[in-house]
Parts: sequence; structure tokens; C-alpha cells
Amino acid sequence: MCAERLKNAPLVEVIVEVRWAPKEPQPSRGFDLNYNLLVGKLSEVFRDKYPEYEALPNLEVPARLAAENHLVQHRLRASKEGWPLIQVGPTVFTINQTEEYDWDNEFRQRAIQDVERFFEAYPKREEMAVQSVLLRYIDAIKFDWAEKSLWEFLREELHSALVLPDALYADTGVDPKPEALDFRASFRCDSPAGKVHLRLASGQSRGEKALILETMVESAGDNVPELPSRFEPWIDDAHRITSDWFKRLTKGKLYRSFQGD
Repeated sequence: MCAERLKNAPLVEVIVEVRWAPKEPQPSRGFDLNYNLLVGKLSEVFRDKYPEYEALPNLEVPARLAAENHLVQHRLRASKEGWPLIQVGPTVFTINQTEEYDWDNEFRQRAIQDVERFFEAYPKREEMAVQSVLLRYIDAIKFDWAEKSLWEFLREELHSALVLPDALYADTGVDPKPEALDFRASFRCDSPAGKVHLRLASGQSRGEKALILETMVESAGDNVPELPSRFEPWIDDAHRITSDWFKRLTKGKLYRSFQGD
């Protein structure tokens, strides 16, 4: 998703995610001794911005299993059943937005402030090892793959040529028009240091068939910036890539349809 405010934006959700692990896990006493304290402190620190609390179904999952799978267990919303929201689990913290997304006037500053507050709330920062930070955009572009050729749509509207040999269909009784798609690719990037992930998949949005477009920038391991002090330049660089990729992939008639022209 780009920074421009699009009248007919296909955005489903934008997510900032931080994953971490305790530097010295103590199996006999729990995966992260700071986690239970963290949940209470987050409620206090974010009470002015996210006053509505929800316990998620994953709360029934044992902490160690939830930690290994980066499952969120608690949610704080800006309003009842509203957006934006934040979520936390034993090894994961997320900021989620969908409605009223505006990069320049709202989301960028929200993300920077929320990440800073999260690290302020963590009981013992010196005992935390950040594993990764991610910026993820999920867009749903209306498309009925049962009626039209998915290959043609990718080529003509997203400038992406995914091709399988004709010999797969000739004299085999196989319809060359795919009914489902799940394509993923990852690429190294320098600024920010890390990887760009791209996903194209068939799916649904608001009860209609759609092509799901996900653009993600992730820095993990040695590429993780110093957080929270270096988060601002990191998210600016990450957003620059996701915005640029979205514009280039949808350039032309499709992008104009998002603008409402």
C-alpha cells in the first residue's frame, strides 16, 4: 500500500510486528518471566490510546507453546470492536490498522510512538533479545478467478508474468485456467537491511473473490535495528519499499481505479 490516500483503497490491514525472546529462558519457571508483568503494564501505558481490552482464544494455549508459535493472547483496541489496535503474546507485539489508514497523518507516528511505549513497558529491557521487526501490508483486489483468466489478470494488471508450459494442459483434460493461487517470493534488501517478501494469492474479501497482494519488509537476526531508538528510520525505509512496490505492481488502469478516477 502506498502513502497516497486512495479513495478506493484495496487495503485490508497494515501490521507492524516485533518478535523477541528472553536472552536466558528458564524452562522450569516459564518461557519469559517478564511476560505476565508486561501485559499489565501495557494496559496502563496504553490506557489513553487503547482502553478496550480483549482476551483472545489463544490465552488458553500454554505460554511456552504460544511463545514458540508467536501467538497473540491479549488485544487492546482504540474503541469497542474498532481500529486501530495492538496485540501481545509471550514473544510478539503487533500494531494493526485497517479503517482510516493514513500513513502521513496518522499511522507512521502512531507506530513510532507505540513501539517506543512497548519497550518502555517491558519490565527488564536488558533481558530481551529482539529477533525481528516487520512491516506488512495486505491488500485485496477484486477479481473473480472463476470467470476470468488469473494469468491474464496478473500479466495485464499487475505486470507479472507467471507462466506454466502449455504442454501441461494439452491433451490432458486439465483446464489451463487456475482456480487457486499462492505464490511467494523473498528478496534481500539493503535499506533497511533484511528481506522483502511478496505474496500473491487467491482469496476473498467481504464475501467477494479477490486476489490477495501482500508486501512485507522484515529485518531479522543481525539485521534488526536498535529498538526503539532506530525504529523511526527503519519504518520509513520499509514503507518506502512497500509503497514503491505497490505502485509499480498496480501501475496504470488498476492504480487509477484505486484513486477513484
